[in-house]
Amino acid sequence: MQKHYYCKITHPLNMSSVMSLLRENPYLVTLLLCLPVGAIYFYCAVLITHNIFAPTDTAYYNYLLDAFFHGHTNVTNTPGQLDLSLFENKWYLYWGPAPALLVLPFYLIWHVQASDVLYTAIGGTINVALFSLAMQEFKKHFHLSLSLMAEAFLVLSFGLASPSFFLATAGTIWHTNQTFAATYLLLFYVLYFRFLNNNKHYQLILCVVFFCLACLSRYTLVFNSILFLYLFLESKRSGRTIPTKLILSLALLILAFVCLEVLYNFVRFHHLLETGQQFQQGDIDSAILKTNHLLSPRYIPQNLYYCFLNLVHFSPVDLFVGLDLYGNSVFSVYPALLLVPVLFCKRKDGDKQRMSFLPLAGIAIGLNILALMLYLASGYAQFGYRYFFDVLPLLFLLLLFILPSIPMLIQMGLLAYGIFVNFYGTMVFRSLFGFVDVPSLGETLFWIVMIISLLPFLSTEILERNLPNREIIPKGEKHSSSSLE
Repeated sequence: MQKHYYCKITHPLNMSSVMSLLRENPYLVTLLLCLPVGAIYFYCAVLITHNIFAPTDTAYYNYLLDAFFHGHTNVTNTPGQLDLSLFENKWYLYWGPAPALLVLPFYLIWHVQASDVLYTAIGGTINVALFSLAMQEFKKHFHLSLSLMAEAFLVLSFGLASPSFFLATAGTIWHTNQTFAATYLLLFYVLYFRFLNNNKHYQLILCVVFFCLACLSRYTLVFNSILFLYLFLESKRSGRTIPTKLILSLALLILAFVCLEVLYNFVRFHHLLETGQQFQQGDIDSAILKTNHLLSPRYIPQNLYYCFLNLVHFSPVDLFVGLDLYGNSVFSVYPALLLVPVLFCKRKDGDKQRMSFLPLAGIAIGLNILALMLYLASGYAQFGYRYFFDVLPLLFLLLLFILPSIPMLIQMGLLAYGIFVNFYGTMVFRSLFGFVDVPSLGETLFWIVMIISLLPFLSTEILERNLPNREIIPKGEKHSSSSLE
């Protein structure tokens, strides 16, 4: 006769059930990680602006929507004209128009008084959630298994130790543009990998739509189009061919967006490819703009220096964190990037899927960085190097390949340093313009320690040490009184 067994728990706290719940519900993990990041964004936005419901002087997307609703493309009655483009005595935005779609709900409620501080902070919080979702789809496609600690490290690094933190906490046109461009880009990644996992055609269509909207926000994001080659390689490998009719439909869809952009340019500047930047009125040398030399090899040395070599420095006096408004090395401000070289060490260990995807992703990242190095500006004024946000989401996704081999203590150290330097550095930057007083070093370290101290509980190793003791008992036999009833 077959005996039935059940498990007796001899530990009152069943941590494994909690961890199992988190593992089986990735959306719950996303929520748990995004809520504190969003709270920090809004806390810092209040510190910096003192009123998150008041628009800044450069909430230009409000005025662009107002112009659209009144049947023209030039903005009027803006509080200022900093960085706007002046053409035939009219003011225009040279930034991509697509973020206006995400600003629209706020404009419909508050019109031109909609707070760019508010909707940029909300956009930044949503971006953290979208990155977490893209990470889950990426893991599923490449059959990756990570500890909850590793996932938390990457999501929190994206939210608190990347350009996202600097961009999401103060509004202004420059930050809103990049934040919402990242929103479209992350939606593209989510739908891209979801299509690879599920092979549903509507997901591919939405993927292309969000890719086009990302490009109509920041033109440098067009290099992500290289990733579409992987779709064809994967369809050939898996035998799931993409229908020709669908490919033609997507080509027509992309063509429609291209036509929309060139028409928008022609209506404003009487030229199909003119975005208006050569007419920009701002800090950039107007003589350079008039020659239309926006891209040139002569800009490479200075951009390389500010992006990769100009380290943040620390001093025990004055403001403690020393920064350069033209930019600081991404390796000294976004420390998770220090793990990128490990990708090259682990490359030979990958499977065919990874080996097909990595070169294409590397080419897309490389071309984007090359475009940034050729560009006449570095993102002044800023903390860190905000233009690097174009490639950082994809780079962070690639780190999922090597995170299982990175010790937990290294991950915690990189995250702690990244949160500290971004929070304190951002506050120092804002203090230079009179927005906020620099918080005390002790206050900064306190809440960083509070966040980091929670992460070890997500570690698999610590979980195993805290698992409840289990004893297998045949059904019907008596167990000791010390057992949990």
